Amino acid sequence: MVKFGYIQLLWIFRFVLLVCVVQIFYLRRSRQALKEFAGNDLAAKLLDNSRLRVKRTKQHLLLLALIFLSIALIGPRVGRTLTEVKRKGVDIVIAFDTSTSMNAEDIKPNRLKRAKYETGKFISMLRGDRIGLVAFAGISYLQCPLTLDYSAAKLFLDIIDTGVIGTQGTAIADAIETSVKAFNSKDKKHKVLIIISDGEDHEGDIPAVMEKVKAEGTVIYAVGVGTLTGSPIPVKGENGSEFDFKRDRSGRVVTSALEESTLREIASLSGGKYYNLKTDGDVFSKIYDEILKMEQKEIRSHEYSDYQERYQIFLIIGIILLITEIMIPEKKTIRATDK
Repeated sequence: MVKFGYIQLLWIFRFVLLVCVVQIFYLRRSRQALKEFAGNDLAAKLLDNSRLRVKRTKQHLLLLALIFLSIALIGPRVGRTLTEVKRKGVDIVIAFDTSTSMNAEDIKPNRLKRAKYETGKFISMLRGDRIGLVAFAGISYLQCPLTLDYSAAKLFLDIIDTGVIGTQGTAIADAIETSVKAFNSKDKKHKVLIIISDGEDHEGDIPAVMEKVKAEGTVIYAVGVGTLTGSPIPVKGENGSEFDFKRDRSGRVVTSALEESTLREIASLSGGKYYNLKTDGDVFSKIYDEILKMEQKEIRSHEYSDYQERYQIFLIIGIILLITEIMIPEKKTIRATDK
């Protein structure tokens, strides 16, 4: 089992990979442009130039060195021993509203980003509880199955965005159904569903799905994100770079306001509570306190222990590649000869 000691630096590895992809794309485009300009025969001769080959080799070595060094930076570790671990906890699924209205900025930096930030802190509080993630808009899907690997859950959390689901809308009922399916159906308690939404439910039969929730013994805590006065929804303009606000068919700016009624109803019917993210203080700490009062179940898992650092391997390979790149001369050395 491999994990990383400095997962917060993963963005550096992603950036290096992006640079590699851009470089490969640039080289291919350059070759294609040369063939179109000079013709296949002349282009083949030009591309076979020894200086050009040396330059490409140095570029490849440098990119590979950066990849290995960035992997070393995030601290890869390998677990050697697989052991059974027993913990007390509950199963928690967090369902995120990813409709475009969650881009509204009445809560800074915007509704979804603030909700993700608070959820990240909540995951850090957990000790033995399994966590899963669901994303929903017009439809819903399981983003992260129930897991005790909180680092992995945070990676899945980071991916959640308003663009992950193409079908727009706010299908809260469908999100609840997907979340309920993520739990163990044999267990009729020890289940918590946290719904994070601005409450603008546009479809679905809430009463029907709530019957399933009660039958499965799931407690729902609903978190309302936004303000009652509302805010415009930022969207990209027609040229893709300038920003505008979402408008209706008449061209008027659409204002998205928090709709609390549906969220309150859902929480009440399940025996849970409703919280307003903006006005109710540290909402997720309050939810965690409620969870601690619940009956806990024994959760067994097999985990790797005795982790050993393996960054040295990637560091050494990266340094060797870097030294090799430096030592390869880009130009041929011309030696003077006596006449």
